[in-house]
Amino acid sequence: MPAEDLRVFVVDDEESMLEWLGVLLDQKGYQVECFSEPEEALKSARRDPPDILLVDIKMPGMSGLELFSGVKETQPDVIGIVMTAFSSVDTAVKAIRQGASDYLIKPFEVDQLSVSLERALCHKEMENENLKLRKQVHRRYDFESIIGSSEAILQMLEQIRMVADKKSTVLITGESGTGKELVARALHYNSSRSEGPFLGVNCGSFTRDLLASELFGHVKGSFTGAHKDKEGLLVAASGGTFFLDEVSELHRDLQVKLLRTLQERQVLPVGGTSPKSFDVRLVAATNRDLHKKVEDGDFRADLYYRLNVIPIHVPPLRKHRTDIPVLVERFIAENCSRHGIDAKKMDEQAMAALTRYDWPGNVRELENVVERLCVMTRASRITRDDIPDHILENAATEEPAASEDNTSSEAPAAQPTLREMEKAYTYYILEHKAGGQKRMAAKILGIDESTLHRRLERYRSEEEGD
Repeated sequence: MPAEDLRVFVVDDEESMLEWLGVLLDQKGYQVECFSEPEEALKSARRDPPDILLVDIKMPGMSGLELFSGVKETQPDVIGIVMTAFSSVDTAVKAIRQGASDYLIKPFEVDQLSVSLERALCHKEMENENLKLRKQVHRRYDFESIIGSSEAILQMLEQIRMVADKKSTVLITGESGTGKELVARALHYNSSRSEGPFLGVNCGSFTRDLLASELFGHVKGSFTGAHKDKEGLLVAASGGTFFLDEVSELHRDLQVKLLRTLQERQVLPVGGTSPKSFDVRLVAATNRDLHKKVEDGDFRADLYYRLNVIPIHVPPLRKHRTDIPVLVERFIAENCSRHGIDAKKMDEQAMAALTRYDWPGNVRELENVVERLCVMTRASRITRDDIPDHILENAATEEPAASEDNTSSEAPAAQPTLREMEKAYTYYILEHKAGGQKRMAAKILGIDESTLHRRLERYRSEEEGD
């Protein structure tokens, strides 16, 4: 971080020291404010806090330590450097324990001050980088990371908003590939537990004994290969969220142990005798019909009811086809950036083919296909000829006719028209990518601005006609 971007408060009751430090720091490019009275420095800091506080320990009225603590109340990440005489080094060490980054013993050389400031700069940059990374994680799993404006997705998002900061257990249901883990992470990162860990386990990925060890931990010697004590994931996730994925695959014996663990909020490690407490918000997920598994006797009813407190269903992609153009646009941008590929666009016929396909693998399958298209298509525009044959062959070309002997209780999913897809995609680009700026939206869409104006006018006429 450049020195000119940092504000430094110098506080010392010695005028000569104050003047010397003020001139020196100004020459180094810092934004410097000097104070001989700590009370004035504290008032100024509350109005406009500094990045670095260079303060003398012993001053009349208010000590440097008191000043540092007062500034930290309104600016918790302020960098503190304390100056002290040799006789008050113990006080300086106390300041370090309270969060100051360094101390200087008077009289000190210019080089010593420079080294101390460089440390402060490094510390500040590390804090900023950590904050940036935290924001990236939060942004990646905020509500906007769940793409879609269809009724099905909007209803699901409203459910997530309502329960994100509650303590209730959530059961997420949906087909494989719909994004159940994304929903679980959105719940976590939009809750008061967002600074805590998000840990999870896929119940179908482990044998019964290994899953028990992962969930509950084990003690040394409890089984072959247990060479040391291991903390279970439930305990490790304390203060955060624990994601129990594919909970339908949980072995019957482990269902009993998990139920007892959740009831008592204590876990007994495999081979252990002393239970350990844990504090997690539990989110479970499954692509199976758990209620039917209960009826079939394959899943405990009492555990099912404990997990199914707040149900959230993630719809399959074929139930919100109008979101496909938006998802495709996002995946193209992400893959071109990740693979260092020049920006690509998809023409309307290609988009229509993708939208009419049923996507049995849901969003995960769509994402994989789009990545393949980005990597394997040489041209800047992806056309219908680039679309994999199995998608073209299985894409619905017209609405399925209603059969008189159709006994299915579920009505066929409505197929959006090309006009509807164009309209949804145009509005998405205009509102979410171009911030309402028509010129920028036209550029992104690859059309003239006059063409965009005609489109929007046509949409308005159609809506008024309705």
